[in-house]
Amino acid sequence: MIELSEKIGGRVYQLRFFMPMEPGHVFSYVVRLNNECVMIDAGYPSNDLLNPLINTLKAIPNCRVTTLFITHMHIDHTGLANDLRSKLGLSVAMHRRDYEQVIKMLSSDLITREFLELLQYYGVPETEVEMYRRVMNGISSRRRLSDVRPDIIIDGEEERIEGVRVLLTPGHSPGHVSIVVDEYGIAFTGDLILPTITTHVGLTAINPGNPLSDYLTSLLKIRSIGPRCLYPGHEGEICNVGSRISELIEHRVSRLCEVLNALRSNELTIFEVTKALKWMDNKGYADLDPMNRYMALTETAALIKYLESLGIVREGNYHRYEIVKEAPCDTQRLIPQLG
Repeated sequence: MIELSEKIGGRVYQLRFFMPMEPGHVFSYVVRLNNECVMIDAGYPSNDLLNPLINTLKAIPNCRVTTLFITHMHIDHTGLANDLRSKLGLSVAMHRRDYEQVIKMLSSDLITREFLELLQYYGVPETEVEMYRRVMNGISSRRRLSDVRPDIIIDGEEERIEGVRVLLTPGHSPGHVSIVVDEYGIAFTGDLILPTITTHVGLTAINPGNPLSDYLTSLLKIRSIGPRCLYPGHEGEICNVGSRISELIEHRVSRLCEVLNALRSNELTIFEVTKALKWMDNKGYADLDPMNRYMALTETAALIKYLESLGIVREGNYHRYEIVKEAPCDTQRLIPQLG
């Protein structure tokens, strides 16, 4: 149920947790620093996993875990945090931006009301609203499986705690952080950068603002520090860091271009743009299950919000968007963060 593997001899250990949703597993990590250990992320919330996890941690020689860093608020990363605190006496560290969203999600009425307001803004027809309400209720219910309560609240863009650098790297969530261990030339990036999966970046009631701009800036932040390898929350380690980040940037450029192509023929709502695009395995919106419809809609919203921030599109009457400035489908033009 929990598989332990040694990634860097005697210094970095990976714990592979089963979870009952895609992609079927999630990683936590234990890092030895001098005579103490820190842990990154707490797996999926399951009572069946708690004792195996504690036994697995005890099997790591001479390793007392003092601090658990949460990369972001999603339950497959916060899962057993409170249980580990009570059993092992460790401290839980989390960024304030994500903790505030966790608190919001525990109020199902508040999060549902904010989400329904977004659906109206996105132009979602009444025939789809009930389906989206059920999706949101499901997300809120899962959140209540893991009520994380941090002991250490991270506030800034960068903090040094327990011998590691904690960098704010938002986009996937507003308070997503990456843990950099300069001594080993590595970083733990949660869901920011994955080997083959494209990270979901959606404009939602719990990921407000301009998340795609945040995400692209976060990618460039990781690239600028030049880690030798990354250890993410899923799939496996990444040691072609620069080329993987370039692939992720080019993917977002291609999606931005698809949005612009959809808007060239007509003014459209965010929902109408979502229906005009192709999604996973080249599926249309109507072929997606409810959760993937939610992800498609909120990703489209993030793409359009980003284009709006560049002054390329604007919102007109009835929440319909139009192109106001022609922009070539060019990375330098669409990603000014590259500078």
